[in-house]
Amino acid sequence: MFMMLETAVTKYLGSSNPARGTRKQYRTTLKKWELWGGGVAIESLGCKEIREFLDWVYEHAVADEGTNPGRTANKAREHLRTAISWAWEQDLIEVPPRFPKPRPQRDVAGRHYLTKAAINALCFTTHSMKRPCGWPM
Repeated sequence: MFMMLETAVTKYLGSSNPARGTRKQYRTTLKKWELWGGGVAIESLGCKEIREFLDWVYEHAVADEGTNPGRTANKAREHLRTAISWAWEQDLIEVPPRFPKPRPQRDVAGRHYLTKAAINALCFTTHSMKRPCGWPM
């Protein structure tokens, strides 16, 4: 029996209780898979087909002027890999397909609102302040 990706993802999400945002991300990946034309059984997927899908996701992220298209493609890759690996662990498929390597992405930790000098000045200032009454030394 052939397992479709949509079925594997639905069963994977039903087997645990992931957060609402996680469910939404997996559904978004499934929508991208359907738009790409992914009516293919997992058993007939190969590295080539997965790479074509991830390239398609990357190109659409670039076309939509996304700030980090590499991250978008890697998240789709992660979602596919997780659901397919789960299906393999549950003996729903015989052999998982080989996955291509992740794309380079921009890793951004967030915005820094204070410079290093400002942080040092703040630490020095608060360190030299007297402690309020009742605070132990």
